[in-house]
Amino acid sequence: MSATTLLFLVGLACLFTHELDAIQQHEWRFFFASSSFSDTTAYGLFAAAHVPLFVLIVANWESSAFQVGLDVFLVIHAGLHTLLRKHPLLTFNSGFSRLWIYGGAVCGAAHLALLTAT
Repeated sequence: MSATTLLFLVGLACLFTHELDAIQQHEWRFFFASSSFSDTTAYGLFAAAHVPLFVLIVANWESSAFQVGLDVFLVIHAGLHTLLRKHPLLTFNSGFSRLWIYGGAVCGAAHLALLTAT
């Protein structure tokens, strides 16, 4: 496995781990704040929405176009977390949570730089 591929996979693993942490952090409360769903229903919808998302990722991870898109997403995603860091419904305030968010962004940016350098 090339170093470039490994870097992409580490970024992807950071994203997956962030999504696990998102369950612990009750992130669905942010996304469903303006809905009339109960907390239990919102959690179920949030968790279930990850099934097609993960299928999409796993089915396309080898595509260079997909990799570029995910790299860009990881960087933008970290920027959004930075902008929303004081939002009362987002509680990714620990170093553990930030490791996955910003670790993914660093891997995405580095992977993108390696792809564009070749």
